[in-house]
Amino acid sequence: MRVPDLQLHRPTSLDEVFAATQRHGEYDLLGGGTDLLCNYKWRLNVRPQVISLRHLPELREELGGALAAGRTLYEVEHCSILQELCPEVPRAASKIATPLIRRSATLGGNLHLDTRCWHFNQTAEWRMAHDSCLKAEADQCRVQPVPGDVCVATYSGDLAPVLMGYGAIAVVAGPEGERSVALKDYFALDGIRRFADRRSGELMVRLDLPQDASEWTVRYEKLRLRATFDFPEGGVAVAVRWTDGPGSEVAAARIATTAYDSIPRLHEDLAARLVGRCIEEELAEELGASLRDQVRPMKNTSMSPAYRKKMARVLCKRAILACLPSS
Repeated sequence: MRVPDLQLHRPTSLDEVFAATQRHGEYDLLGGGTDLLCNYKWRLNVRPQVISLRHLPELREELGGALAAGRTLYEVEHCSILQELCPEVPRAASKIATPLIRRSATLGGNLHLDTRCWHFNQTAEWRMAHDSCLKAEADQCRVQPVPGDVCVATYSGDLAPVLMGYGAIAVVAGPEGERSVALKDYFALDGIRRFADRRSGELMVRLDLPQDASEWTVRYEKLRLRATFDFPEGGVAVAVRWTDGPGSEVAAARIATTAYDSIPRLHEDLAARLVGRCIEEELAEELGASLRDQVRPMKNTSMSPAYRKKMARVLCKRAILACLPSS
């Protein structure tokens, strides 16, 4: 399959990006292209104008820092600064796709992965034979026909729940300047709209971490068909800040999931039940069971919803226990 005809723009500054977005009504932003161009080959929501972000210094380490949105996943995986400050981010990056893909795919691209669904991520011919879906050419959701006007395609980025565990802040830039939004508030529960408050012409330039980020212990557990290449079928990140050093009582906690909904989601009520307690297997089992009861996976990925739901308990328990210092 070939990429359809389009006009590619290669700006070298943010001002040139904003000028291009204001000039063209329908466009896509291109990072590494490892997800977007695959969708284009399948004729999925193709835009006539594509704006490459590969040559913007603001999205590279020199200006954007270690969590600049344009850094490749390979660079994130091997970044000594991140390994010291937030080691679970490089570790989670190392679990994404394959080494070859990580050489091209970007941090910002992984956070902005399009939502996925069996009725959407198919060839144009397949969709034509199956009446397509709300996210592509049709007017009704095939996974949830009632009410049918809401897309329930699944978010499948790995890094969002981990960065939420560290309390990351997304910095977005637009024609009117920069602004910051907590990553946990960045996404919209809509498989089509996807982002809650991203205004016209804006793009993410970097992520900032709070000053206490290095005080948090974060662990991420991932479910997928194969040990490499595949998108997550479920993912749980657990973050804890200890009262008196690793293994003591939990002073603060966060629990985040991916691939169970149209957004990566924080489960603040579950995390609150960790605070003031010491991590033990019984507690981990209890919270894992509660997370299993909360998630509502849809029948739109390779694994069955029942199995993905069951594994939420396992992933949560593993991630909680992994926060303990190794013996």
